[in-house]
Amino acid sequence: MSNPLDPENDWKNKIADQILDDLIEIAKLEGMTIKKMKADQNGIFYVEEEISIDDLLKQF
Repeated sequence: MSNPLDPENDWKNKIADQILDDLIEIAKLEGMTIKKMKADQNGIFYVEEEISIDDLLKQF
């Protein structure tokens, strides 16, 4: 099993970071929101809150 911080995995990490950056940019341009889901006592999921991408990124 390889260590994710090994130099041989560096190119994979760079690609993953670029893909994530691209997906975040697409979400911003499309005005997408993240839906925070919860499940009730019967196991039925519902949307508790919608969070904009910008607000989500501010949390990190």
